[in-house]
Amino acid sequence: MRIRRATAADLPAIQDVITRAYDPDQKRLGYQPPAAALDATPWVTRNAACVGEHASSVMAVLLAEPADGYLAVRMAAVDPAWQGSGHGRELLDHAEELARDHGLPEVRVNANVLLQQTISIYEHCGYHVREQRPHPVLAEHRMAELAKAL
Repeated sequence: MRIRRATAADLPAIQDVITRAYDPDQKRLGYQPPAAALDATPWVTRNAACVGEHASSVMAVLLAEPADGYLAVRMAAVDPAWQGSGHGRELLDHAEELARDHGLPEVRVNANVLLQQTISIYEHCGYHVREQRPHPVLAEHRMAELAKAL
């Protein structure tokens, strides 16, 4: 997989990857995760979006930007047809490179605590649960913020 900055021309493919990547989560959770409806346009506009591609086809999306002393990863999504081959780890490795490029000592990601498989993937990549907080949409759900020091 080759990772590069996203352009406006990538937006239809980005939205397609996001829709497909979050479909299993929607089925597990019983509602559409807010990330599934995210408009990537502002992320592309401010150069905070990257795509992973294979043979010129977009297969993964990374939305990440500097926050208050860390790199905030809003999304690291891989098309389900490409999952299970280490591409998610490649996206996270790229996020860590971006953090280093910005002189940031940490990368943070968020996941619904009900998506234990997602949390396990992040933990396998060296992230740890930093805190849990209420879900921004459903009060009965909780979000885990995971962090990795660089």
